[in-house]
Amino acid sequence: MTQNEMFADARRSMVLLVAVVMLFSSTAAWWWGESSFANFSSAALGRMGLVMGAIWIAWPSLRRPAAWFPAAVPVIGIVALMILAAQPRLIFAVLPAAGMLMALTVVVKVFRRK
Repeated sequence: MTQNEMFADARRSMVLLVAVVMLFSSTAAWWWGESSFANFSSAALGRMGLVMGAIWIAWPSLRRPAAWFPAAVPVIGIVALMILAAQPRLIFAVLPAAGMLMALTVVVKVFRRK
């Protein structure tokens, strides 16, 4: 086992520990809290704990990129999200356009290999 693999395992264990602590804290705030701040804290900690748990589950796949995924697809997705964040009413124009651009990049990558 290399040193990078050992650190990756330690980071994955740390993510699990943080997720468990957040979920436990969320449960404690929900159980013993009676104020609106306790409700807010419980909800926030629960959501963050669930996200950290999902990251812990997905950690091995995050370590290697998908080779079949064209490099332009994440860029197109981020640009589409930025446009939708600025103008949410454009969803019916942006989503089909982004989908067609992503499909086009996949087709270009397939034909470029041959």
